[in-house]
Amino acid sequence: MVKRGETPGKKLLIIGGGAVGMAVSTGATRHTSHDVTVISTDKHASYSQCGIPYVFSGDVPNFEQLIVKGPEFFKEMGIKVRLDTRVDSIDLDNRSIRIGKEQLAFDKLVIATGSTPSIPEHIENSTSLKNVFTLRTLSDGTQIGKVLDSAKDLVIIGAGSIGAEVAIATARSGIRTSLLNRSNTILSSSLDPDMAETVISYLEKEGVQVLTGYSPTSINGEESVTSVTVNEIEIPADAVLISVGVTPDSALAAEAGIDIGPTGGILTNDRLQVMRNGNAIEDVFSGGECTQIYNFVTGKPMLSHLASTARRMAGVITDNLEGKDTCFGPVVNPWVAVIGDLQIGSVGITTAEAEKQGMKVISGIATGSTRAEYFPGAGKIFIKVLFHDRCLIGAQIISTTGTKERIDGLSLAIKRKQTIDELLEMETCYSPAVSTLQDPLLFAVKGAHRKMPKKGAR
Repeated sequence: MVKRGETPGKKLLIIGGGAVGMAVSTGATRHTSHDVTVISTDKHASYSQCGIPYVFSGDVPNFEQLIVKGPEFFKEMGIKVRLDTRVDSIDLDNRSIRIGKEQLAFDKLVIATGSTPSIPEHIENSTSLKNVFTLRTLSDGTQIGKVLDSAKDLVIIGAGSIGAEVAIATARSGIRTSLLNRSNTILSSSLDPDMAETVISYLEKEGVQVLTGYSPTSINGEESVTSVTVNEIEIPADAVLISVGVTPDSALAAEAGIDIGPTGGILTNDRLQVMRNGNAIEDVFSGGECTQIYNFVTGKPMLSHLASTARRMAGVITDNLEGKDTCFGPVVNPWVAVIGDLQIGSVGITTAEAEKQGMKVISGIATGSTRAEYFPGAGKIFIKVLFHDRCLIGAQIISTTGTKERIDGLSLAIKRKQTIDELLEMETCYSPAVSTLQDPLLFAVKGAHRKMPKKGAR
């Protein structure tokens, strides 16, 4: 149904078929009269990237289960989806895009091109070897899965969440797995080194060889990979996964004259409209991993690689396409990963990031039990909270259960700028089946409070 004041059949083009692109396509189709076309370089649309490691572990039976909506769904909605198709250029002045020799006009445009895997320059040539992979798409996952069915030795370069999630899955399936990381810790964008040690110990107990402080010298082989050289030691490998991070895929936007921020992401205003020469372009939006946003704690520009952030951005773009004038504000980036039996979460910033920004941090750490220790299934929980000027700025939790719920609550606390004094008054519920009498979070807060200078003291 056409809304009052709206011209039917306005063309909405969406470049990118990930979390932002597909959510905007369905939202705009339901709530506006736009004629919607999605163009994606991917071979699949509307699937869960985050679920790929859990196919390797067997928690998800196959890759088909990760497909959220099939082609028929979009066809029935009237959304045109063009997969395995690359947009060559955007012409903002003439409101069109080019695909080969084809020109497509648009009234409104959404750029949601996502990101591309980062590959260290000195091993870039090795990616042409058979069985050397990056992991971004469902097609990547399918290819890797076929190789892992017969692989004996896997080397994973990069110990972020994807690297760690894959490492535990393959080690448990009997593949000799080595996890390499250039820094002296793992999960460094989310955890302080003292918290990461708990995860390293767990991975090693599960059979993963964790090597921190090392970068691979070379990936070796003639046609197929045979080994990885690290610190003059050759580690056998019949498969290699490079997972050292991603780079925003903003080149198409940059070539069109759209402003790019210091993070490499596309610059937008708070309505997620792109900028050109410092001015917003009313009918062109950007969202997802290709888009620069801002950190709530530091106020500095950042990129978010969370599907939950992308989904929120899609909602803001859809609202603005509908004329609701909705804004997207700075984020605290709540994150959780499940690595084997561990639930690992963080929100806000780490100690290293705080120090980089010149923020003095006071921290509190506590170790406790997830439920009454006499109750079956009780496990350990590790909590760290970070404060600056008496306000909560970060939290990290490792447990076997309850991590997400606590991180969600602490996300709100950071956004409300809650002080340590307010958190000391927090009330928590109790049942021996699900908690201890006092939540371990309170002990972490009390630990930080003991280090705090008294109010008014210098």
